[in-house]
Amino acid sequence: MTLPTHVLAGLIIGKITGDFPTALAGSLVIDLDHTISYFRHGVLFKPRQLFKAILDEADPWKDQRNFLHSIFSWLVISLLLFVINFKFGLIFSLAYFFHLVLDALDSADFYPFLPFKKFVIKGFIRYYSKQEVVFNVCLILVLIAL
Repeated sequence: MTLPTHVLAGLIIGKITGDFPTALAGSLVIDLDHTISYFRHGVLFKPRQLFKAILDEADPWKDQRNFLHSIFSWLVISLLLFVINFKFGLIFSLAYFFHLVLDALDSADFYPFLPFKKFVIKGFIRYYSKQEVVFNVCLILVLIAL
């Protein structure tokens, strides 16, 4: 899913838990994988190439959804955060989990058990599509209803 979708999910979790900064962090920090990939492949500081990479559901380097986009990383990071600060860890890991769920719903390749790439999920919501806009409108309605 795209950044607006993850922001909306973080806002919903923040509204439910009363901790917007932690929920937004858990929902957004996971996409550091993308930034690392863009830097590694030399497009991070090339606006045209970066914009093209961000808007395309295809991952030409097969590393944009990397180690942080894995159930294993989610478990390890969540357990570590629970030990450090249970409330923070709970909210962060909840937002992190929903980030993974949203990424599983979009049509880009998602490997939930990285580093094992035998299991791939391709969701039903097209990346940067009208479907995602409708999904975001539904998330906005949920946010308003809370």
